[in-house]
Amino acid sequence: MRDIPDSAEEDRLGRLRVHLETVQRIAGLGSWEADVRTDELTWSANVYRILGLPDTVEPSYETFLSAVHPDDRRRIARVHADALEGRAAYSIEHRIVRPDGSIRHVHEEAITEHEDGEVVRLLGTMQDITDEMQLTRNLIDTESRRRELLHRLVRTSEHERAQLAGDLHDGPIQMLTVAAMRLEHLGMVEADTPDWLPAAVDTVRDTVVKLRDVLVELHPRAGAGAGLDATLAQLALTVVPDLDVHVEVEADTSDAEDRAVFGIVQEALWDVREGEPSRHLDIRVAADETHLEVVLAGSAGPEGPASELLGRAGLLGVRERTEGVGGRCTAEAEDGTVAVRCLLPRVDRRAVAARG
Repeated sequence: MRDIPDSAEEDRLGRLRVHLETVQRIAGLGSWEADVRTDELTWSANVYRILGLPDTVEPSYETFLSAVHPDDRRRIARVHADALEGRAAYSIEHRIVRPDGSIRHVHEEAITEHEDGEVVRLLGTMQDITDEMQLTRNLIDTESRRRELLHRLVRTSEHERAQLAGDLHDGPIQMLTVAAMRLEHLGMVEADTPDWLPAAVDTVRDTVVKLRDVLVELHPRAGAGAGLDATLAQLALTVVPDLDVHVEVEADTSDAEDRAVFGIVQEALWDVREGEPSRHLDIRVAADETHLEVVLAGSAGPEGPASELLGRAGLLGVRERTEGVGGRCTAEAEDGTVAVRCLLPRVDRRAVAARG
């Protein structure tokens, strides 16, 4: 004799069923079960909602497959067949086409139950992930626009810096240099010169040196045409005079690449200057056919997770300058040292020459 549930038990089961359906609807999740031996398929209420079908439709694999986007049916049929043969459960994303023509993206997972080594049942879930996928696309588009804006800002900044450096070199520096030469010449040809003249010459010469330091910071190739290694060494001496710096350049670089490297190194030096004191900094620039690599390695302050290094104020500037020219940065911290690697795309030197 079979026990018949009392009304309280029926009410409890009914509430659980309603609760489950409500949770599935909120989560955009449906469940299904396929009995392989009887070829019987059952869907929860939310599977009907996801497929856009009325609950009067008889569940069947053929009905489900007809709702799958035509371009995804072969893939779905293959993983379903593999599951029936006991080769693998599956987790897969695909599209469905509702009766009204709208397309939804769903994620399905299925597991198998066995008896005597044979698959007897498939249990699965179906989740509507259309909104999540659209959000992901929006985030990707937003990030792409952010990178493009940053790229434009960096290019604009570098152009203005180069123009300002050129104006500085061709204007005040040259005029002050000429003034110093004339004052020195005056001291040599005139017997009676004022006592303040030597000090004035020294002041003008000192001003020229300071302006040349500013010139180097603005634009690495605007001055006397020094190589990139010498330019970076001079930059380090200017920003952090007491820092032990070793520069190694193993690449033939264009002016545009020099400016990109210069900006990255400058941001790193400001991080050294404003952050924890560092004893040394190794700067290495290397290249292959497609990428330019800038490695900055030095002593670190109190170590934290490497993932946080590029969030520090100075190193954030390193990362943004790298991303601004389409590159990427990674950071590692170990045994009291930190290494930042910036990978930049190569600039087509012929294109640069053609534009210049």
